Amino acid sequence: MSSIADAPLTDVPLADLSASGRIVRAALTRFAQHGVARATVRDIAGDAGVSAALVIHHFGSKEQLRLECDRRVVAFVQAKERTSAARALDAAFAHYGAYAARMLAEDSPESRRLFDELLGVSRAAVADGEKVGSLRGSSDPDAQAVALLMLGLAPFAFTANLTHWAGTDAETAMTRLAVPIAEIYTAGLMTDPAVLEAARDAQGARE
Repeated sequence: MSSIADAPLTDVPLADLSASGRIVRAALTRFAQHGVARATVRDIAGDAGVSAALVIHHFGSKEQLRLECDRRVVAFVQAKERTSAARALDAAFAHYGAYAARMLAEDSPESRRLFDELLGVSRAAVADGEKVGSLRGSSDPDAQAVALLMLGLAPFAFTANLTHWAGTDAETAMTRLAVPIAEIYTAGLMTDPAVLEAARDAQGARE
């Protein structure tokens, strides 16, 4: 049986969250929408329905609150990874994609730590997929794991433009993209191998 502790923080009803849980949930949303620099403690507190003083009491600073957001995301993914790395990665995209995409776009030690954690899950997903035959192997499995992570997060980095393109909300835009992306993953995109050959030639020239 699942519990609140097992559920993604974004899906738990606000009434079921503690004050600290509401603060972290509000911070995840604010950081995803505005980045850490532009998100203020006052705004996060207002979204959580608490005072700014209570945010500082629980977390000490905005920077420490960001680290707690990262910790919650990583803990959620690691819990899911115990059953399936691929499902853990999918769950991370589904529930924390917008946050992760925004945080990984920053150049900071915190961003690199979060990237390394998610990349570890992606590496496991690639290794597991190749082992059972659900993924095609690559000449560079580690770069394949990076590509899998980046491609999964890419739509979240373009939410505003996707919403503009679809003429509706972000969720509808993502849903419309799901089938074409799945087609690329499962059937490929190009019938001519020239692009792959050119990429291999370019890589060989740099080595």
